[in-house]
Amino acid sequence: MLPERYVDAVVAAEFVGVSPRFLLDLARAGRIPGHPLGLGSKRKIWRFRLSELESSLCQGGANSSAPTDSRAKSAQQSVSGSDRS
Repeated sequence: MLPERYVDAVVAAEFVGVSPRFLLDLARAGRIPGHPLGLGSKRKIWRFRLSELESSLCQGGANSSAPTDSRAKSAQQSVSGSDRS
């Protein structure tokens, strides 16, 4: 089984149902799980795992509603489709 891929803020925001900017604000505040890349206090590149976001939302993270199956499926297809050349 392959490890879960990291996705960018655009795909993660689509999965959660918020804007990418709002998602990044939540991640910077530590309200949702995210993985900043780089060094220093102003990290501009963040990556997310959809399973971590879903788990956080189901446990009452930043937003009380979990993403629907259709959003999850759409986001997974976006991730899978980006690998094809």
